[in-house]
Amino acid sequence: MLRFVINQWRRQRGKFILTLVGALIISAGLSLMFNLTDSSQGTVEQTLQKKWSSAYDIVVRPKGSQLASESNDLLEPNYLNGIDGGISFKQYETIKKMNDIEIAAPVAVMGYASINVNVPKVLKFPKEDGVYRLTTQEYDDSGIKKERLYDQSYHIAQGLKNPAPEKKTFSTRPIQEFSNLTMNHLTLLVAIDPDAEAKLVGLDKSILKGKNSRYFEETDQYRKGGSDGSFHTIPVIIDPDAVSRGNFSFKVEKLKVPFSTAKEQHSFINRLAKEDLHKTSFNSSLNDYPAKVLQTETVSVMDMQRIFLNSLNGKTTRFMNRDATGSTEVGLFFKTSPLKYKATKSPFPTRWSNAYAVETAPTKLKNWSFSETNVPTFGYRSIQSTGKKFNSKDPGMLPYVVPYFSMNIIGQYDADNIQVSKDPLNQLPMETYRPSTADLVLDEKQQPINPARKIQSSGNPVGLLTNSPHILTTLDVAKETYGEKSISSIRLKIKGASTVSEESEQLLQDVKQQIERETGLIATITKGSSPQPVVTKVVEQGKTLGWIEQPWVHIGAAMTIFRETSVGFSGVIFAMLAVAIVYVLATSYVSMLARRKEFAVLLALGWRTKDLYKIVLIEAVILAGFVSTIALIVEGIFSIVRSEAMNGWSLLWITLFSLVIYLAGATWSAWTIRRISPYEAIKTGEYAKAARVGLKLRSTATLALKELIGKWKRNSLSVLSIALPTALLTFFLFVTFHLQGVLYTSWLGQFVALQVGPMHYVTMGVAITIAILTTGEIMWQNVTDRRASLAVLKALGWTNGAIRQLIVLEGFLVGLISGVIGLIVAYSTIYVLYDLVPWNEPLLIGVSLALPILFGVIAAFIPAQLAARVQPYQELKDAS
Repeated sequence: MLRFVINQWRRQRGKFILTLVGALIISAGLSLMFNLTDSSQGTVEQTLQKKWSSAYDIVVRPKGSQLASESNDLLEPNYLNGIDGGISFKQYETIKKMNDIEIAAPVAVMGYASINVNVPKVLKFPKEDGVYRLTTQEYDDSGIKKERLYDQSYHIAQGLKNPAPEKKTFSTRPIQEFSNLTMNHLTLLVAIDPDAEAKLVGLDKSILKGKNSRYFEETDQYRKGGSDGSFHTIPVIIDPDAVSRGNFSFKVEKLKVPFSTAKEQHSFINRLAKEDLHKTSFNSSLNDYPAKVLQTETVSVMDMQRIFLNSLNGKTTRFMNRDATGSTEVGLFFKTSPLKYKATKSPFPTRWSNAYAVETAPTKLKNWSFSETNVPTFGYRSIQSTGKKFNSKDPGMLPYVVPYFSMNIIGQYDADNIQVSKDPLNQLPMETYRPSTADLVLDEKQQPINPARKIQSSGNPVGLLTNSPHILTTLDVAKETYGEKSISSIRLKIKGASTVSEESEQLLQDVKQQIERETGLIATITKGSSPQPVVTKVVEQGKTLGWIEQPWVHIGAAMTIFRETSVGFSGVIFAMLAVAIVYVLATSYVSMLARRKEFAVLLALGWRTKDLYKIVLIEAVILAGFVSTIALIVEGIFSIVRSEAMNGWSLLWITLFSLVIYLAGATWSAWTIRRISPYEAIKTGEYAKAARVGLKLRSTATLALKELIGKWKRNSLSVLSIALPTALLTFFLFVTFHLQGVLYTSWLGQFVALQVGPMHYVTMGVAITIAILTTGEIMWQNVTDRRASLAVLKALGWTNGAIRQLIVLEGFLVGLISGVIGLIVAYSTIYVLYDLVPWNEPLLIGVSLALPILFGVIAAFIPAQLAARVQPYQELKDAS
């Protein structure tokens, strides 16, 4: 059988050489395709890891902390901010002991600490008797608007001639004591597990070098205060670099009231006698008196906080410690809630599929006496005091008390040195210790802002974007302060889940289910998520300020993208394999047309059908082996160029695909062999009957069209072989020239992309070459089957040029039909992925139609030459 096959190929050298060329191109194409796929797949995996390389794989939250946006698989930026405990230490220990947990890093958001900073001898008060007003205001500019965070007026009476009244709304202390600039600043205090945080984000590596700066040690723990009323001491590390762009404004005024004589002072005091000290100490009727401005000073919040934090390094804060730059008490005044997002209609759905709105509401702080001066009147977040009822008979004591501490500052850290990605798209909450940002993209009328304006976080605890924590303490402080269920969230690193893959996803799902089953908490898989841009309308007291864009956490999107990208690569593989299979099927079909008489004779001589099956099977195996050998050579070249080891899996897949391709052709040949009738074959000489076409022959074009339709089965293979690579080529051209070469392989269309480069076009070039060979071989067989009819045409006076024109016109029509089909497929793909149809791109349409026409004409060139060489006398003689 093998010798018979070899002799057969020797007798038909032309077609055998064409078959070898096709096999050679298929092998090179498969090698290129698999190397391109491996490279592109690695690119996508790296892109996924980079675009959402969170330091933790799973986040655990207390039950009831779900967000409304989670119904759309979205987590808002800083979704952990505002969770007020809810996880017990017992639940935390249960999670730590699970086998697959590598790191369990808890976070306890303790609240906002109020810190005072003094800058000495800046303000100047005159020596004249009178009532003076010192007004302190804090402003912050987030980028949307300038907002007032803090406003306090303090009145000082100088030269009081009579004893001070029991109830007064002003101070009688020496006025020189008020010459220092005093800042009352709020900063977020967060408790962590030092060991877990060091392992998770390398917090210990971010400690600034210095004499009095170090990381937490085992001895750094919560210490209770003594019986003398001294405050509990907590160990902390601080970030000395504030990020607020705000400033403090100080103004000294002298009230225009008579105050020089005892009588005038007595009359003035009587008017204020009915005021309640606790309710009016900062907002008394004194604020309504006209005054003359004596001095104003402005200091940035950044400078003030840096002065304070640097002054504390290596020290312990004490209550009522009023040295040059020291602090007074450090109290936890309140906690804030997350932002309350409400779904709204997107202004541009094609860009932002999801849109939300946030709106300010009155801030009502319970359990705190000075609510009107410590928080803004309106805010985007609700606020909750940490104060507890305090029953005291002393009228000078406040009715509520909050936790107070002395801080033992053991070190300073730099958030920029934490070992996490610096890409702003990767900033998962409580991971980077950097504040969130946003872009103001639309104004209040939904008009684009170009370029978009960067929105920063502010020191406003009830503001839109709040600052990250600048003071960190140990987890035992949270337990001692708020009790057993003081943990806000736990971030987990899972063993064996280092990459985005199906195996990692299954492992994470198993751990998630175990946590929820054994603790009753909420476990959310953050690995395999992806950032997705979401637009938010910002409304202040009923007035729209604009629309901001932020990357939200799309749960599981990266995993979906990974799967869809695999589908996208499968599409490229399918297109390449489909062209190769069409080529092999066409070759087998044409071969059967050419060898049909030969096989009929063999059957007449007594050969069994099984023997003919063996012939086509041996041919398929030899060609598949040839393809595999060439692929081995190409793979070796790739390995040498890349200095890498040969990929055995690629070779195995190429071999399997080669066998599939050529065995598919052998199967088709075997199916056609079953239909061979020796008598009919010898009699008719034609296996495939032409279909009857009711088309009048009015021109060369109608004759060419009739020939194509008459043998539509074989010609449809030509159309399909050109249409498939044309569709993919059109799509690649669209990506290259309209999307700057970035192919978004995800149906989500967000962030993760694949670069379309020269290798993609090389692969398409291989597929197009195979398509040209396929079309050329089929048209060759068409000419062979029509030699008698062509001879008649030449006998009737057709010239060689006219015959060539007829065959080339057939190739032109094949290319035109292929181009139309390929364009429809490409535009349908573009519409599915990008929700648009580029009808307004005549150049793209023209190229998409012109190229397949060119391919069809090229494929028809050699068959046209063969048709022109037909000798009328000889062909008509053979036919008779």
